[in-house]
Amino acid sequence: MDEKERLKQRKKRQKKRKRKKFLKGFFATIAILVVAVAAFLITVKLCKPDFDLKSLLPQKQTEQVIAFVNEDILGKTTTTTTTTTTEKTTVTTTKPPKYDYDEFSEFAFDTSLLGNQIGNLLNASQGAVTFSTYYIYYSIENDGFYRFEPVSEAYAAMNTDSYNFKYLNVLGDYIYLINMKENILYKSQITGGDMVKVAKDVRFAYLYNDKLFTVGTDESVSVISTEDFTATKLYTPTAGKTVSLAGISLSRVFIVEHDAAVNSDSYIAVNFTDPKDVRHFRDKTPSDEIMCLEIECGFMYYFQKQDDDSYNLVRQKFGSEQIVTLVENCTMIDYPVVYANRLYYLDKAKGSTYAMEYNMNSGETLTMVRASSMGADDTIGIGYGYQYVFLFGKKNGENFYRGSCIYTSSSKDNTIVFYNGKWYY
Repeated sequence: MDEKERLKQRKKRQKKRKRKKFLKGFFATIAILVVAVAAFLITVKLCKPDFDLKSLLPQKQTEQVIAFVNEDILGKTTTTTTTTTTEKTTVTTTKPPKYDYDEFSEFAFDTSLLGNQIGNLLNASQGAVTFSTYYIYYSIENDGFYRFEPVSEAYAAMNTDSYNFKYLNVLGDYIYLINMKENILYKSQITGGDMVKVAKDVRFAYLYNDKLFTVGTDESVSVISTEDFTATKLYTPTAGKTVSLAGISLSRVFIVEHDAAVNSDSYIAVNFTDPKDVRHFRDKTPSDEIMCLEIECGFMYYFQKQDDDSYNLVRQKFGSEQIVTLVENCTMIDYPVVYANRLYYLDKAKGSTYAMEYNMNSGETLTMVRASSMGADDTIGIGYGYQYVFLFGKKNGENFYRGSCIYTSSSKDNTIVFYNGKWYY
């Protein structure tokens, strides 16, 4: 081999050594960085074992680093169970501040376990009407409560003492009602007889299954067990504010909190199995923007103010942004009553008040009952009992009770009227 060839080979060996030296330094640097990152992650895991490493790196690299730290350094075995536990911890610690969506199954009520329609209880009739499988129950102020049989239209007095019962809820063999003279919630057999005191200082009650949801005279919201009458306070507004119960789901009670001082309403959802879990189910509004909001089986019904200051009666599925207008330009604002695909609301024209039926499938309306010659101070509320629609309240300072069957043609002219202890056509 001549001198020229030896020089060429020497240069190749020098380049190869330089390349090896560079790669050795490069990999040494990478190793140092890996060890540094591993040391950091080890420190984090030792100081805070529940820390989610996935928040620092992309998914694939995260899995590799977690395996390296747990298996090679800490001597742990990475399993699917460990990953699942980390995910559950993350969900628990990132609860949303609002409760404006839930699966619709959360509102999948067994309607046979409802003591009354929420609209019956909230509107001006104050829950003076309710129904069970076979009977309609109604209260006559200062006269007691009665039972009405729709098929025969026969009626019987259950209790005829001088009570003023409101907020009737019936389930099974018992009826729950509030004596408004004392603000005492009672329980009685549906056949009448002695009444058992459930709670005092109550001004509103709504029954579902084995729970009574109440509003007290101090504006507190509570849940009462029908088994032993134990009460759990769920929510109490700050001084000066009032509340109305809007409805329930299978785990929450929905409350509208009214603040007259600043003319605004807040919308509160309280978990009745964990009263510390308090959230808002919609944004705060001026008090006149949304009126008479109620929740029935997962749908919100309310009167919504329009640009011309009129109100539309609308429906909105809980968790949905879509608002469906049911009735435009409403003449009276009071809580409607919802039953199946029908909605019952008040209308006013030429001095008369009407109970109207709106079919939510067909969009058709029907006049059910009429109270004519209404005065400015008269108060009438609509009530729904199985197959019958009623107007209950005060007219010209006297009790007014009138109803009609939903299957009767020309209903407004074929009504039953209660006076002197009896129903008359």
